[in-house]
Amino acid sequence: MDISKEGANKQVISSQADSLIKISRIWADFFPANTSNQPI
Repeated sequence: MDISKEGANKQVISSQADSLIKISRIWADFFPANTSNQPI
């Protein structure tokens, strides 16, 4: 039982990490000014 629970938790964590990465990429696409329009 413990092994299966650990596997499920790892899957949940990995899926949350993937969603966070996708969200961060979407934010970067919506707000390119944060990275590209900074004064030199």
